[in-house]
Amino acid sequence: MNLKSERLEFRLFIKTDEKELIKLLNDESVTKWIQLPFPYTKKHADWWIDIGSKEKYHFAIDAIDTNKLVGSLKITPDGEIGCWIGKQYWNQGFATESIERIKQFGFEELKLEKIWAATHKDNKPVFRLIEKIGFSRVNDRPYYVEGIGDTKVRPHFELAK
Repeated sequence: MNLKSERLEFRLFIKTDEKELIKLLNDESVTKWIQLPFPYTKKHADWWIDIGSKEKYHFAIDAIDTNKLVGSLKITPDGEIGCWIGKQYWNQGFATESIERIKQFGFEELKLEKIWAATHKDNKPVFRLIEKIGFSRVNDRPYYVEGIGDTKVRPHFELAK
């Protein structure tokens, strides 16, 4: 399944993403707030491309004009969204455009009543981004990670249909 926005295409990860995925995720400023191994190796990329990215609606983000991988976007069946953008693509509106598109997909295609996101308490740029897009901060709560269980309490943001 592929989705598009004005400047971006959202598609499944493929083998040819491996080198760029490793390059983008070996920047600690990108991985600082997301739970990924560091350094990010070929082994990690192969697992992600072959197995991990297939579990949910998880998309590789390509810039249409360059056909280059710029990041990743997900939405789970219960409405959790997540996004990361490679540092060289920051401040170009790609995260905003990605989240706007996944909101539309979640509400229109998945028929969700609400979409939510959790982040680290110190990740203030994400606070500003998702509030700008229309999310509201609700009560902070433990964040559940598959295989780990509840983790630290995280700021929680929601958007109702």
